[in-house]
Amino acid sequence: MIPENPSFHAHHSPMGALASFTCGAHGAKGGMGLELSGPYQGDISVGYQDAAGTLNLLPLFADNDSSESERYVEGSLQAARPQRVLKDVTREYLWATDRISAPGVTFEIVTPFFAIPDPKYATPTELAFASCPVVQVSVTFKNDGTEGIRGIFALGIDHRWSSLGERTNGTLTGAMSREEIGFATQNEEASCWMDFDPLSALNRKHSTAEFLLGPTAGLEIYVPPGEERTLEITLGFFKAGTATYNRAMSYYYTQHFTNLSQVLEYGIACREEYLELARERDEELASSKLNDEQKFLIAHATRSYYGSTQWLWDGSQSVWVVNEGEYLMMNTFDLTVDMLFFEMRFNPWTVRNELEQFVNRYSFYDEVFDPADPETLYPGGISFTHDMGVMNHWSPATRSSYEVGGLDRACFSHMTCEQLTNWVLCAGAYLSKTHDEEFLRRYRHILVECLTSLQNRDHHDPAQRDGIMSLESSRTQGGGEITTYDSLDHSLGQSRRNIYLGGKMWASYVALEKLFELSELDELSKEAREAASLAAKTLTEGYDPNLGYIPAVLEEGNTSAIIPAIEALVYPYFMGLSEVTSEQGPYGDYIKTLKKHLKHVIDTGICLYEDGGWKLSSSADNSWMSKINLCQFVAREILGFDFGKGQFEADRAHARWEREGSKLSACSDQFRSGVAHGSLYYPRIVTNILWLREQ
Repeated sequence: MIPENPSFHAHHSPMGALASFTCGAHGAKGGMGLELSGPYQGDISVGYQDAAGTLNLLPLFADNDSSESERYVEGSLQAARPQRVLKDVTREYLWATDRISAPGVTFEIVTPFFAIPDPKYATPTELAFASCPVVQVSVTFKNDGTEGIRGIFALGIDHRWSSLGERTNGTLTGAMSREEIGFATQNEEASCWMDFDPLSALNRKHSTAEFLLGPTAGLEIYVPPGEERTLEITLGFFKAGTATYNRAMSYYYTQHFTNLSQVLEYGIACREEYLELARERDEELASSKLNDEQKFLIAHATRSYYGSTQWLWDGSQSVWVVNEGEYLMMNTFDLTVDMLFFEMRFNPWTVRNELEQFVNRYSFYDEVFDPADPETLYPGGISFTHDMGVMNHWSPATRSSYEVGGLDRACFSHMTCEQLTNWVLCAGAYLSKTHDEEFLRRYRHILVECLTSLQNRDHHDPAQRDGIMSLESSRTQGGGEITTYDSLDHSLGQSRRNIYLGGKMWASYVALEKLFELSELDELSKEAREAASLAAKTLTEGYDPNLGYIPAVLEEGNTSAIIPAIEALVYPYFMGLSEVTSEQGPYGDYIKTLKKHLKHVIDTGICLYEDGGWKLSSSADNSWMSKINLCQFVAREILGFDFGKGQFEADRAHARWEREGSKLSACSDQFRSGVAHGSLYYPRIVTNILWLREQ
């Protein structure tokens, strides 16, 4: 894929290391960083010095007319700095390969990803290969001139560098900083330098190549006239010892590597195997029938997902964590349920791992109340926290970092009912694909408790239940629950009587019916089916013919229109229960009503932006890419919509939101009129992996 605008940041990350080499936006800071909430604020210098002494660089840095050396030596560089930014930059953006080119230089960054073997059964060799925290880079210099040039790759940081050559007895050429980040090559023609900046290094008057006072380290290679040379470089990350707090864990890769030098040596030794896996991923996406904008969005989202992942070791077993982008909240459950489809495609064991963590440490029991009588409490049941902690700090058992009491349907209130549906839906998807009988036996009682808890949040009196949420969790301390759409208005932010959450309750009941059937719990299976029928009936009857759609909240005269009314259809469909999403199936009236709903809000433009992008709510200018991608799949694959020309217009708009509206923040989720304003540097957008199922 050749993006129309090559200037945007992207993650380039190993799997499970919470590390990123972020770069790509022109005239912007970037670089290698660990555990960051945004791009590292350094300079990336890739290019060549020509025979006239001019440094020609790709525009992957923030231009600065001064040098740090000038703090030490007055006028240390020429007044007219011999440096220019290369023009005519192009970019090829594949699933695992990002290739940035300009005349004379091609910069290729390869981030292979593949199925991480289940740590319970894999061999140490397999696990070392999967966990090694490296990114593969190459820079090719083509010299069409009649005189030699010097090709360079360099990184400027806010601390200092050490020589890899000395640490490895000359087997590696490169540099490392604080034993955390580094780069290396085994190219015998390459040399390493350290200095204040590339110009200072290439024009140095001293004879010490590795000047340790400088914050910039680089590799250089001589390219004779009329010839071509390639620098093959491995970037490595490493964090030793304790990585998390309150529950001390280390990165899983420390089970196989003891320091950064070992990581780099291993990464170089296995370079060709990693590159071959990357080529397989590139070909897989390139050969799909998706349009180029869809391919771009999948590639962009995948990079951001892995940039947020942590594969940890608690002393006895693996622990999988996905951090919430810029917020760095750990295993946010309403992201887990959306990233489920990606993880089930590549790493199903991570879904099991996350579900087990929620049961064993982040589950709780509450009571519920009617908002009209908040002092009277009724039995609630089991549910799960919004997240497990933030910024490597595990929250105490039964608590999240995000949720607090005393708020009424506002940011930071509790998401108790939604997280309950999320555990059920993740478990249903996991079991439908893996047929993990041991997991089903071990957590059958949790599924039973989930059914009771769902019903209690509908109404404490069975005779008054209608299948969707009406009662609030006691954890809100008299307030009101919210959904994952925490920063939206009542159209999607409020949980009570919300048709988005009502759909997820319906899907949860459908999933439970199937899981109880597998467990030969026939009475409970029947009970879940009846609850699903109630929910479908309530949502269907909510359709307002005068509006042409189902209002977002079935109370207080709400008239907002929302696209995510259709979202929950994805879960039974993913479980293989296609009959329940069919117009001829047991919930046919509900499916037909959802089709009428979506057709109206799209055809009338109520839920569209002027550029053709999807607007999740008619009453809020806050659209989330992850949910748009998910709902597009539901609309096309499950409900059978053909948007014609409008499909490409929407895809192009959404891709432009990422490339231009989120230019400096890599892949982001929340957009207002095409401009990212929250949920930056975000993993959740991998919902678009579902598009590959449409073929």
